[in-house]
Amino acid sequence: MKQYSTPHFIIKKNLQKSVQTGVLFIDQLSDDVLRDICTKITGQSNYTVDYVDNNHQDEFFEKTYNKGRLAILFYRDIANYISFSDKEIGGRNSSVQSVPTAFNLFYLNPYRKKKLYYYFLNFNGNAATNYQIMMYRLMKTIGFTFLNVDTMIQSKISAFTSLDDIMNAKKINTEKNKSNNSSYITKSSSCNYDIYGKTYGANKYDTSMTCYALSMLAKENQEVTLYEVVEKDLKELPESSMNVLKKMNNIKIIPTNIQLEKRVFQENNSLRSPRYIFNLLEKLGAKKCALCDCEIPELIQGAHVWPVASIKKATISDEEKLRCATDGENGIWLCENHHTLFDENILLVNKDLTFSIKNSIKDSDVKFINKITTHKQLPDFYKSIQFTKYIENRNKTLIK
Repeated sequence: MKQYSTPHFIIKKNLQKSVQTGVLFIDQLSDDVLRDICTKITGQSNYTVDYVDNNHQDEFFEKTYNKGRLAILFYRDIANYISFSDKEIGGRNSSVQSVPTAFNLFYLNPYRKKKLYYYFLNFNGNAATNYQIMMYRLMKTIGFTFLNVDTMIQSKISAFTSLDDIMNAKKINTEKNKSNNSSYITKSSSCNYDIYGKTYGANKYDTSMTCYALSMLAKENQEVTLYEVVEKDLKELPESSMNVLKKMNNIKIIPTNIQLEKRVFQENNSLRSPRYIFNLLEKLGAKKCALCDCEIPELIQGAHVWPVASIKKATISDEEKLRCATDGENGIWLCENHHTLFDENILLVNKDLTFSIKNSIKDSDVKFINKITTHKQLPDFYKSIQFTKYIENRNKTLIK
């Protein structure tokens, strides 16, 4: 890399939609902004800048538009990558949706003397929602330094410290806003962490950032699996994100391909389906037993109301059978104890969402079940027309 004794910016002029909108990146970066960045990073206020076209290519830039809303400030032998917020912040991803792209370019570049920054432009909108603060914390975790966060959003951004730290923050964020969540983190055992992430549209930014942070914090004895929630003909994570995860080399990636789900369904009378777990997380939120106060995710399982074995015997199409088997309406979060009692039809669910105990159970067992069952009725958010139909289908098969 050429060394610069005076700080030197190289910035691509065009954004992705510059041709359609007529707005160039050069229009958003004033002298005051570049001088502020230069001073904060290098301690120098003087700089030079080259705004280059799409066809510019070197060891840091590809022949394409400005991906990642990126500027690179070269000083001496350091390449400083700076990604910028949007000027108009509307949707929940708009202030950070370019960040994974910038990070991918930074991470995959083999040049070793490099640093990563984020800069807030003067913007319209709210850049400090709970969701966005969560994203900033993920950015901090994977190596971003915020150049002007204190003056622009007046919030302290702290990096996450562990996988559980991220998982718990995600849970709190989900509880505050259950609509349109992109990814969920849960545990299947004490050392196994599962990410259920949408990989299409704006959701891929959330999923990518979550995976990067988990990868960087994972210890040797901790296993992280990403279940990609792919819809119809929509693709997996972007190729550059996949390349980053491959280079990190400690996250197992499993696409939730509908054809694979169909084969597993056809071959088994029980279904450990990633898509089913994702749909339960979407419908019910984080894992918590509906019949007791257990919230230990390793002990919580998705229990089918209408069992898979019964669904397979139903006189409906194969597509409808698979839909019912993976439907988030067809499930209850239960701890291992209550799941077993439910599967064995010792605990019975009624249409009014109450539970009763099978008549033939001896008194001592009834006493134990009552002791561990602190909630005898499902929360109201379980109730729906479809959920009631699944209860009816289940109870039809029981011997009274």
